[in-house]
Amino acid sequence: MRTHQFIAVAVLLVSIAAATPVQAEPLSVPLNDAPRWEALAFRKIPANEVSFGPEGMTLEINGSASPLVHALAAPTTVSRVRVRGSWNGALALPEDAVQGDKGFDDFVLKLGLVESGDQTLNWFQRKVAAPWIRSLFELAPKGSGVRRIHFLSTTMQDAQRGQSRVHPLSDLLYETRVTLLDAPGAFEMDVTLPEPVEVLALWISSDGDDTDSTFTLHLDEITLHQ
Repeated sequence: MRTHQFIAVAVLLVSIAAATPVQAEPLSVPLNDAPRWEALAFRKIPANEVSFGPEGMTLEINGSASPLVHALAAPTTVSRVRVRGSWNGALALPEDAVQGDKGFDDFVLKLGLVESGDQTLNWFQRKVAAPWIRSLFELAPKGSGVRRIHFLSTTMQDAQRGQSRVHPLSDLLYETRVTLLDAPGAFEMDVTLPEPVEVLALWISSDGDDTDSTFTLHLDEITLHQ
């Protein structure tokens, strides 16, 4: 091959390589490292009991509710989320109730993606906001803000799969029902997002306070695909 031909081919290969996006490795979320998670609490609601072990995270719900928050090391663009886990016990939802309505707003698992955005709290808002709202905005890097928490939720009612809503308590909370849990046992949640979003943190919610339910949730794996 002549020298000028070799150079032309080399330039072409470099151009192709530069134009080809690099596929980032999936990010495995630490479920056995207690210091990497912050436990929050709601006023007048008993907190869940949480334990960490080599096989993952376990939550004991007994008429209780409390969030767990894991701040990512840096804002991360996420396109797909995968969760593996299991649960046992019972979510005491009456047959004629609609899960999520007032008085029945309990779910085995809601995995929240804290999305980066431009909303911030001013001095007065920080003074009067509920502690969980202040904690949410503290997850944003200095000079930036939060858009919302997008909860990917399980549901016990097949008719609700695929439905979404802004939570009546706050427009910062958006829910999409994605995985049917109609009986205890192992489950997998595998969700490709409509479009990639920049995520600041994960927010795990598991609650039984509305229905006075008792159950155990174990999480084996949470993986974020970038």
